[in-house]
Amino acid sequence: ANTTVRWTMLLASCTSAAKPRATNGRTRRTDSGRRDVRMRSTRFPAFVPSIVQDLQEPYAKDMAMNICREEIEVQGRNVMSSYVPPSGAHVSSDRPPLLLIHGFDSSCMEFRRLRPRLEERKLESWAFDLLGWGFTDPTPCLETCEDDESREMEPMGCGPEAKTKHLHAFWTQKLERRPMVLLGASLGGAAALHFALRHPEAVKALVLVDAQGFIEGIGPMATLPTPFAKVGLQVLKSVPLRDVANRMAYFDKEKFATREARDIGRLHCLLPHWEEANLSFMQSGGYRVSSDIQRVSQKTLVLWGEQDAILEPRYATQFQQTLPNAMLRWIKESGHVPHLEQPERTAEAIEEFMQSLHERKPQQPNTTLA
Repeated sequence: ANTTVRWTMLLASCTSAAKPRATNGRTRRTDSGRRDVRMRSTRFPAFVPSIVQDLQEPYAKDMAMNICREEIEVQGRNVMSSYVPPSGAHVSSDRPPLLLIHGFDSSCMEFRRLRPRLEERKLESWAFDLLGWGFTDPTPCLETCEDDESREMEPMGCGPEAKTKHLHAFWTQKLERRPMVLLGASLGGAAALHFALRHPEAVKALVLVDAQGFIEGIGPMATLPTPFAKVGLQVLKSVPLRDVANRMAYFDKEKFATREARDIGRLHCLLPHWEEANLSFMQSGGYRVSSDIQRVSQKTLVLWGEQDAILEPRYATQFQQTLPNAMLRWIKESGHVPHLEQPERTAEAIEEFMQSLHERKPQQPNTTLA
């Protein structure tokens, strides 16, 4: 029972044909003639739950207004996939795109404070909602469908393999197969590692932010009978549990563990099919990448909040020792989510790392920075 409670708290705390173009916002041309994909809407997208209207934090409001949802073809299924694109005005073409992956049962809103600071540094950043989480509609992957030859295809589900297929399709269709820097926060770190192991050609480098990787699967919840699992999911999205998880995630709880932070973290839980998508992930057993981490050859930046009370700092040093080409940087005065609690320091570390990718003189691998 204690193990189940621990896993529930760990996962809850991490929340925190022709293709139609995205419909939220508008595009324009810059003076140089380059297509600007800035999405400056004055309204929230219709697919975001109406309680978004109550948000007060400017970063949260801006992020929510700029979420797009667009069809991405994933093995014959058209999945309405949600993401926040780069503004366009700040994109520097001489650097690889940076794709941000949120944690367990979270959304692109997790990067609301980091993304503006990345764009100030002229980094092309995309915040992406994994299949089954965020504002991506999982329905096509939860249902039986037919292929082009009218053959029945079983549901893909929303487990790790399906999430990787979805991410690969997004990389192919939206990032146009450009090698990217893939950032994964918390369980998003396991998702990033899983993807990099299967599609190394797509990943130029990795950034792991207080990442899960050495904890296998999702614990005993994977084997719960469906009725009990559904009860557990209702607890997972409940306000009391999210309140506790919200406080666990931060170092400065008084400043950051607010009611609004909790509400932002569970905003996507109010969407249709949230329960079915999470049940599918639970029954898949979750990510199991620990035995393969040593095979990840890409240069990797490991960022870790010094006061992380969810994933102990020993995991940071374990990543540093296991990955062949890793550097570790500690983020001071931060808990489990430095991209929310210390976004300026986090953006600075990412910028320095991305600059190092262009240096001819290789950095000493497996180093530690303060």
